[in-house]
Amino acid sequence: MSVASIGESHAERFLGKICLAEDGIGYLTPVELQGEAVPDDPRIWFCKNSFNVVQVRVKNFIPGQVHEYDVSLDSVNLKDGGVHNLRCKRCTHDLQVKRIPKLGLLGLIQPPPWGTAHEVDVMLRKLQAAAGLFYLVREFVRDPTREEAPLVASAPGATRDVAKLSADSEVLNMFLDRCNIFARAVDSQSPKLRLHECAKPRTRGILLKAVLEIKMLILVVVEHLQGEEGVFNSRQLQEWTNFQIEIHEDCLKGGVEAQYKTNEPSWESLKALVCGPGEHPEAKKDVEAHLTAAGAQKVLNECLSNINKTVWPRLQQKSQLADLKLPSLDFSSAAGGAEFKLRHSCIWMRAVETYLFDLVHSSQYPKGFPHGIADIRKQVSRPDLALKVLCPSIALDKAVKNSQAELDTLLAEKAERRRSGVGTDGINFNPRNSTGMVNPGENLCASNALLQLLFSVQPFAAAVLDAPELMTKDEPSSPSSRPLQGDAGQLVGGLRRLFSEMSHPDRASSCARDVAAALYGKELGSQQDCDELWHRLSSLVEDGLSGLAGKPYGALQKAFELLFTGATYEMRLKTQIGDSTACGFAPVGPDREDAAKKPFLTIPVQPGNKTLKQALEEFTSWSSTGGDEVPWTQERFRRIPPFLCFASRQVSALEWEESLNLTRFVVPASASMQKSCYEQSKALQLQSELRDALEHLVPARRSAAKANAVSCRSLEAEVAKLADVCQHLDAQLEPLAAQIAELERSIGDGFEELDLEDFLVGAVDAAKVKSVIRERLGVDTVKLLADKLYDGGKPSETVAQLVQGTGACLSQAQADAMLAKLKSRWEDHHAHMFDIHGIVLYQGLGQWGHYVAFIRQADGPFLCFDDEQVRELPDAAAVRAEIAERGGEGLPASVRMVVFRRRITPADSELAPIELDGPQVSAVANGTPVNGTKREHTDCGGEGAAGDAKRPRT
Repeated sequence: MSVASIGESHAERFLGKICLAEDGIGYLTPVELQGEAVPDDPRIWFCKNSFNVVQVRVKNFIPGQVHEYDVSLDSVNLKDGGVHNLRCKRCTHDLQVKRIPKLGLLGLIQPPPWGTAHEVDVMLRKLQAAAGLFYLVREFVRDPTREEAPLVASAPGATRDVAKLSADSEVLNMFLDRCNIFARAVDSQSPKLRLHECAKPRTRGILLKAVLEIKMLILVVVEHLQGEEGVFNSRQLQEWTNFQIEIHEDCLKGGVEAQYKTNEPSWESLKALVCGPGEHPEAKKDVEAHLTAAGAQKVLNECLSNINKTVWPRLQQKSQLADLKLPSLDFSSAAGGAEFKLRHSCIWMRAVETYLFDLVHSSQYPKGFPHGIADIRKQVSRPDLALKVLCPSIALDKAVKNSQAELDTLLAEKAERRRSGVGTDGINFNPRNSTGMVNPGENLCASNALLQLLFSVQPFAAAVLDAPELMTKDEPSSPSSRPLQGDAGQLVGGLRRLFSEMSHPDRASSCARDVAAALYGKELGSQQDCDELWHRLSSLVEDGLSGLAGKPYGALQKAFELLFTGATYEMRLKTQIGDSTACGFAPVGPDREDAAKKPFLTIPVQPGNKTLKQALEEFTSWSSTGGDEVPWTQERFRRIPPFLCFASRQVSALEWEESLNLTRFVVPASASMQKSCYEQSKALQLQSELRDALEHLVPARRSAAKANAVSCRSLEAEVAKLADVCQHLDAQLEPLAAQIAELERSIGDGFEELDLEDFLVGAVDAAKVKSVIRERLGVDTVKLLADKLYDGGKPSETVAQLVQGTGACLSQAQADAMLAKLKSRWEDHHAHMFDIHGIVLYQGLGQWGHYVAFIRQADGPFLCFDDEQVRELPDAAAVRAEIAERGGEGLPASVRMVVFRRRITPADSELAPIELDGPQVSAVANGTPVNGTKREHTDCGGEGAAGDAKRPRT
């Protein structure tokens, strides 16, 4: 219904006349105002187009009557307005109706469109000045005795944002020109705004009209800009967002929609009030008070249901339930209602503090934050009326009042923190505010798992975020590098965007499709192994970014190299002249630069490796090349990165360790220790070859025996020869195993050890070493002594038994001195420790499967990243159980990547690689090529090329 649709009664014609536009042709579109600065009496209808006002003050309300008044239509002055006292001729219904003309404050802000950045800046500046004007004028409305207010923010009694008002003289001057009840005043200290005749009714009326016009001007601009954020640049958008937060916590509290009723209800209420039949607002409140007990019970049940279904689970996920209790519907005592309100309020306050305020400010909340704040207020106050019906008390009234005050304070504090940059643009219920990654059906799980690992390495994530944006002028230095450079640029840009989103604490999920597209290349959508993607990423960072002129990503490349890339150098055993068996042990260094510092990204886990320690030992052990000129080679570390990665594509049952000790690979070994390790490698190689030979010969012997049986024993000699060979080879295994065991005992932890007597000199005398250490404890090496008395870095119970009780044989001083030596040995042998950082699991068969990442947190627990889903696991045991459970779901589960992080010691200033000395490169020794200089693409004899690495390097 509109103003033009009124009937023909005299009262209706009067209402139509007073709602005419100033030109007498069209009609106003009045909306009934409510919210901040709007009085309950009189009631205000405001035209948002013309800023004209219809004001109604109810002196006596009689519902249910059609009213008629003795009023002349000619008395209505559309331009200058006027006051009309209406007394119904049929009853005692009595109103005062005013038509109030506009003050002209609509011109404080230039109307849209704002087409240029300058125009937007001007609009924002004047909008903030208008807000400062609103707060200033409102203070005069609130205090009828106030005569002046400072225009300087630092002055006592200054109002909010007055500095922004004072900074815009155009806004202030226009306001003073339109509202001549004000004037500037300057005393000896600061400028002020002075109000003339503050107590006069005319002054009070103009003040109210002014504050409402300013409020509605701000509201109209805010409404216009909703959904029009495209007019702002990034700086302006941040300024606009901050302004919205501020204005919606005060001037437009509850949101734009809460400031007025829509056209239809507004017109209906105005028509009902003036013409009847209708209800006075107080009568409407009386109707609310007639809520039945059954209705009140229903309202409270709905309040509890809402908490149980939405708020309580989210607070539980955020670990915020410790001191909260659900409201009880037990109203057997007078305090029951107040207790319900207190608990209900505490839950909602915690929700607002923990997540709800941020949620309604996020893109995940479709209604917008003004509507969200209004919803919060509605939910907090929802049980109030029902509680007053079922269990009224003074304590309940106080609880309701305190709840409202507490909510106002909390919302103001949250808004202030948000303006200062503490706010968030989303809400995240993942553990530790982590971010999952969506997998939109394009086999992105492998890249998702890898990227979670990369993001967890904080120095690398920081380097990515600090990397510059790729500009079109950053062309590759050579045409051949353009395809790789293009993918590398896409990778860095995607990583910057992704890591920026993941850094936001309330970003629940993100999508890495653009990063995956760079990693997968043209194969996006096909299943890829994590290790393959890892090497592709390394190639893009190290090679692709190097193709850019000027090396703009040098810092990022350096960070990647220092954090993830290791290096080895190659030692060789050459064949002695006249001897093809290389029985002597005289290793020499590399003869080529590329063999002196060979980079690696991952350490391969071979099929025979059951642990990562075995993989590490095999990676650095002596290995037969199968060649004649250089029959044996060994890789030794030159650089161990702080994040050491192991990769496997075949091993299904891998017992990964929680910590790895790399000290033996860092501390230089003695010549005798190196030789023992070489002898051990030879023995293990021989053992492997013998077993492999027997694995083939034993079945061959059986088949030959069957063939002999069907050939009238014509193959008897051949069968006998095969049996002899098998028997001879098998006989080699037992002494070989004893030799390997002895070598293992001799090598121990890989450290050169003193004799027991030399190690314990100064702590335990030789006689005690013999009687106590060797005979009673039964140990004959320092390693065995350490294993028995100081295993795990702590003294064992055996030490106490040696000092105390009936079997005591050492003094406390001797035991302490011995433990001090063992402690020093332990620290020396564990100087370079690496702890588990992350695991990538593959669940499936072949090209059909799924990748999941487990990443350890600084305080010990792990986060399991399964695409978008994130769960927290308390420790490594829980991770092992999770892997075992996934492997029991019908598809095998295998660990594909394991990343270890270097343990920082007090001596370390930062997380850095372990840099080790390497040998000098020499191409010639004694007039002959050292270890047989490698000839590219040429076999050097046997089945393998001389100098070839013993295994594929990764």
